[in-house]
Amino acid sequence: MRMSQDKDPNQGEGDRISARRYDSNVREFVAEGRVPDAAKDARDYVDRDPEGAAKAETTAKRGPGRWASVDEIVAKGHSVIDRIKPAVERAVGNLRARFGKK
Repeated sequence: MRMSQDKDPNQGEGDRISARRYDSNVREFVAEGRVPDAAKDARDYVDRDPEGAAKAETTAKRGPGRWASVDEIVAKGHSVIDRIKPAVERAVGNLRARFGKK
């Protein structure tokens, strides 16, 4: 039985739902004419803080490969509970779906 494929046909090589959502958001961003302002903001940031911009670029190129520390989460104004809650809710939902509990 192919449980994971039967329950979530959009997973595998890629998540089609997320890809469609991303494409839709990009099209909306472009259609609203927000690209020139975003480009200007980016250029201003690079001019104002070239070292910070280079660091941000390096971090972005690494991808989302690491967890934020508790100190980083708190420094950004988030609570640990706020960050963990969605993951816990997904896990509980997956367990309920798997074991048929409500």
